[in-house]
Amino acid sequence: MLHYSDIYKISNYKINMDSMAKISDLKEKIRELQNYLEDFINSDQAKKNKIANLESEIRDIKKNMNKYLDDIEEIIDQK
Repeated sequence: MLHYSDIYKISNYKINMDSMAKISDLKEKIRELQNYLEDFINSDQAKKNKIANLESEIRDIKKNMNKYLDDIEEIIDQK
């Protein structure tokens, strides 16, 4: 028959092991959340970069379009 102190030790051991398992699970979930957050930040930054690149391209197109229109206007005026 188990003595009270043995039962207490076994109980404490089980509680400790359960706690360690829960802590490990929480650590893994925290790592997953950190990875998701990093992915989100990277995705957001990529979108911002893409938008900035598109805006720059639009400015360049407008600039070139104005230049081409000026060139066409100059050619028409020469005739």
